[in-house]
Amino acid sequence: MTASRYSASLRNLRSLLFIRCVFIAAQLALLAYVRERGVAAITSQGMTVVLLLLALVTVASFLRLRSPWPVTDAEYFAQLAVDSLALTALLYFSGGGSNPFVTYYLLPVIVSAALLPRGYTWSLALASLLAYSVLLYQHVPLPLFAPEDHGAMGHAGMSAAGGGLNVHIAGMWVNFLVSVALITWFVSGMATVLREQQAKSAASREDKLRNEQLLAAASLAAGTAHELGTPLATMTLLVEELKAAGPDEDPQQDLEQLGQQLSRCRSILEKLSRRAQLTDLEHTYQTAVTEYLAAVLERWQVSRPDTTASLNVASDGEPPVLQVEPTLDQAIENLLNNAANACPHGIQIHLEWTPQVITVAIDDQGPGIPLELMDRLGKPIVRAGEAGLGLGLMISHATVNRYGGSIELSNRSEGGARALLTLPRQPSL
Repeated sequence: MTASRYSASLRNLRSLLFIRCVFIAAQLALLAYVRERGVAAITSQGMTVVLLLLALVTVASFLRLRSPWPVTDAEYFAQLAVDSLALTALLYFSGGGSNPFVTYYLLPVIVSAALLPRGYTWSLALASLLAYSVLLYQHVPLPLFAPEDHGAMGHAGMSAAGGGLNVHIAGMWVNFLVSVALITWFVSGMATVLREQQAKSAASREDKLRNEQLLAAASLAAGTAHELGTPLATMTLLVEELKAAGPDEDPQQDLEQLGQQLSRCRSILEKLSRRAQLTDLEHTYQTAVTEYLAAVLERWQVSRPDTTASLNVASDGEPPVLQVEPTLDQAIENLLNNAANACPHGIQIHLEWTPQVITVAIDDQGPGIPLELMDRLGKPIVRAGEAGLGLGLMISHATVNRYGGSIELSNRSEGGARALLTLPRQPSL
């Protein structure tokens, strides 16, 4: 049982016990009243014993609330059954079906219909109806609750003339039958639908969280594979050159480049290992957006030493704090890689913010984005040849969408392309 359901079950039982306390107080007031009117001793003694036993059960139930055990449906049903049984005993000693408190039978049925499976509710409803029916004939008469137009036989639920059921009492019984049937059928049905909807909603939230975590892990793995593509392609080229080299050529320079590319692959894999430890959505951190973007740019330029890039902050005042999780780094680096693939020099990063959003514009000096690809960028999967803009951009779109942000790509009038990244000040992680 989950913690929230465990807490709710205890609260429901506590509420039921408080209702029982109110009922006991009402019955004590009734007992005091009937004693004052000088009723038969059997009525007074019987009600006293029943109320004492019910009070002891209630005290024991309150003590049970301190235990760590969850309240099961069966236990809750047993508590409702105790209420109905105690009511039956009290009614037996105080007029049976003519006692106004007979309608209290409906309360346990209503509570069961709202909280318990339908089988428990039908069982309680049928037991209550049976008890009510028996009490019409078997009970200790209490003249205080007898209809005024009947004699002593009327007090027992029978008419003085013909021995049949009193019309008023019979009408109360029929009313109870209809009421308990409607409550059991409709309230129980509505409660069942509500519980099913709550279960579906909880399952949907869990599925969404799991999908978010899977997407984060998939984005991390796919982004790492994307990053490894460049050094692996370089090493493949160097190996081909070494194979084609003659015996008199010095391979030292190619071997040094191979070593550099291997180091780069190792660095990427180490970064994947570090990020994998933080992939859980709960492992986020907060940092000023200027510091964060500068750190991302610095790490990226270490892996792409052939590039030149600069960061320009266009907004004044205190920079906003951004809540970051690891895959956002990769999304921004993918955009930077696309810009560098188009033209490694003169990359400009412009940072701005408003009270609602943070925008990062990455401008390159390349040939721009082909018009035939413009509408398909970021969708699975665009092959854009040497210019990139394929898997990496799709990963970036997926990551930024999780933040509640967006990426827009366009060609600049002065030449080159712009990737405009927009993030909310409060990401929806």
